Formats: sequence, structure tokens, C-alpha cells
Amino acid sequence: MAYRTSMASRVGLVVTLLLVTAFHATATAARQPPTGTAMFVVRHDPRSCPGPMCGGYWVALANAARTRCQDALRHPRCYAAIAVDVRGRPVGDVPEDALVRGAIDIGRDDLGELVVMGIYAPAGGVKISGGYYRVRDTGIRCVRAPCFSYRATQVNGSTGTRVSGVHVAAARATATQLARARAALRTNDGLYARGGFSTGLDGGRVFHATRLYLRARLPRA
Repeated sequence: MAYRTSMASRVGLVVTLLLVTAFHATATAARQPPTGTAMFVVRHDPRSCPGPMCGGYWVALANAARTRCQDALRHPRCYAAIAVDVRGRPVGDVPEDALVRGAIDIGRDDLGELVVMGIYAPAGGVKISGGYYRVRDTGIRCVRAPCFSYRATQVNGSTGTRVSGVHVAAARATATQLARARAALRTNDGLYARGGFSTGLDGGRVFHATRLYLRARLPRA
């Protein structure tokens, strides 16, 4: 009886360790580097008051519950009174709900300042769901299906997964936007999209995009 109890304890310990290992291998929190750039979701501040205390942007780290703001503290979102380029020159209106590669700095009157290095404008017409991912074609080609030729990596994270298919049409964007999205998959930058995964009919793993984010020019003020 003691031997059976000991064996059961060891088996339970092994199972627990395997579960913990699997969790750490697949779940990585979004990271905001102390210096350098990250990817942020940017929305307009609808409040009406004398500027620059309002009327700017609300900025949140993509895939994260909190963002480190200009005061060095973490908040659900940060207020940025202005958006500027890397030379400190004001940029024009950032599209609503855009993904922005950049950083949060201290601007005038100790208010937040969004330093913009790249803008990805949203495209699509369905209800948004899922996390933010960077998806790209790895160039792998197979003689049989499923072929896991794409890699989807969490934005601001290191967790990635191989997928055999990417359905951008699920976002219901325009034909031109869908063509741009498919072309972006084959670039080094890849396609930024929000969405989730499902198992394909051939046993593969498919990424379904509910919102596409396409590279846009920096608007000039």
C-alpha cells in the first residue's frame, strides 16, 4: 500500500510539472522595454477641455493589461497630449484604434508624448476579437497538407506558433486591403492582425483575422 501511495505521489508530481512547463512555454506576458519601442493601441481622447490637458490620445500597450506611462508607473492606459516623430516634430491625426510602433516620453508640462516610428491603420468590418499578432510567411513549402508555413507571434511578446493557414477574408476588409494584407504576409515586417486560431479540416492550425492593421504613412501636422 505504501508503494502504491508513493507511486501515485510521484505520478501526480510529474503531471503537475508537465502542466506548469506547458503553461510557461505557451503563455508569455506582453513586454514594454525600459527603452526602445513597443507596439501600442492608440485611441482619440474624446474629452473636451482646454488643451493640452485633454483632446490628445489614449495609449495602451497591445496585449497588456497595464502600460508604463511617462510617470514611470503602470496604468490601464496613458494619456499623450501630442504625437511626434523621432525628431520631435508634431505629426498629424493618428487613425482611431491604430497600432503604433513607438514609445511614451515626457513632453511639455510633464504630460505624456507619443513618439511615433510607424503607424498601422485598422481595416475590417466585423466585431473585433482575439489578441494582437504579427503573422508572416516563413517560406516553408511542403508536399502534403497540413503545411505549417506561417508563424504567428504575439505582439510585444515572444510566444509564437506555427500555423498552416491564414484567413484574412474573415476581417471583411475591402478587396484592396485584403490584397495588401496578403502581400504583407510575405514581407520581413509581416502582417499585423487581431484574431484567433482554429483547427483546420486537414488537421492544421488556422489563424482567423478579425481586424487587419496595414502600414500607413506618417500624417504630417
